[in-house]
Amino acid sequence: MTEVITMITFNNLVQTIQGAVDQAAESVSRENINGLLEYFHPLASDEKTDSGSDNGKTISVADLEKMSPRMVQLQYPKITKDGPAEHFVSVPLITLSPIPILQVSDVQVEMDLEIVESDGEIMVGFPQAKQAGESTDSKASTTGGSNAKITLNIKANEKPMGVQSLIEGYNKTLRAQLPN
Repeated sequence: MTEVITMITFNNLVQTIQGAVDQAAESVSRENINGLLEYFHPLASDEKTDSGSDNGKTISVADLEKMSPRMVQLQYPKITKDGPAEHFVSVPLITLSPIPILQVSDVQVEMDLEIVESDGEIMVGFPQAKQAGESTDSKASTTGGSNAKITLNIKANEKPMGVQSLIEGYNKTLRAQLPN
């Protein structure tokens, strides 16, 4: 029985893998932005304060023109000459929780390929599983198909300078509200 192998250029294989990695990185980036946006309310063009709710609406990049921080009011003790007094502090949620920033750090691709040269171009194919009883040294014969293994490592990264500066600015605003 003749084995039919579909061949593609090595260049197309590499471009396809690169495209998949780019899509994974874009997806991680989009999730990073969506995670960050959970700390903010979108403002309508006529709103001037943080008074509304986004009613669970998914925020898009088009909504990012004006945002206000989600805030909580926390009671903080203030010592006065008459003793402790009630003092409320407006605290941006972004200052209270760590914000993980993820990025694709490593991609490893391992697969069984047949490689041939055709008209000066390197072609690769994905061999089909051998029929029962055929001998081969290929991993494909023991697994019932071509062997492919893809490992995509995603790691937490340091916050971009813009995010770090934003959080530091809100931290300064918070410290200014605290009594000495």
